[in-house]
Amino acid sequence: MKKRRFHIWLLLSCAWLIVIFGHSSMPAATSDAESLGFLAVVQTVFPWMTNHLLRKLGHFTEFAVLGVFVTGAFRNAKNFTLFKPLGLCLFTAVCDETLQLFIAGRSGNLRDVWIDFAGAFFGTLLMWLIYKLRKR
Repeated sequence: MKKRRFHIWLLLSCAWLIVIFGHSSMPAATSDAESLGFLAVVQTVFPWMTNHLLRKLGHFTEFAVLGVFVTGAFRNAKNFTLFKPLGLCLFTAVCDETLQLFIAGRSGNLRDVWIDFAGAFFGTLLMWLIYKLRKR
C-alpha cells in the first residue's frame, strides 16, 4: 500500500514538473497572452488584481502544489526530513529560472526563485502538518 501511494505521489510530482517547465518554456508573448486571459477572469472576482501580482501568485502556487506532491511522495521514506522535498523544490526553482534565460523574451529572476521556494515551503509545511495531525 505504501509503495502504491509513493508511486501515485511520484507520478503527480512528475506531471506537475512537466506543467512547471511547460509554462517556463513558453515565449514571453505566449505567456503574457495566457496571463492576461486568466487575469480577465480573476478580475471579475478580484478587481484590484494586476498582471504582475497574478504572475507572482502563479509562481507561488505552482511551487506550493509541487511541495505538496513531493512531500506526499517522500513522507514515508527512510530518514524523512523536510529538507529533502524543500531541496528538490529549490533545485527545481533554480532550474526553472535558468531555463527561462534561453527562452525568447524571458529572463531568469532570483526574486522568482525566492517566490517559488516560499510556495514550496508553504506546500511542504502544509503536508507535513496534515500528516502530523492525522497521526494523532
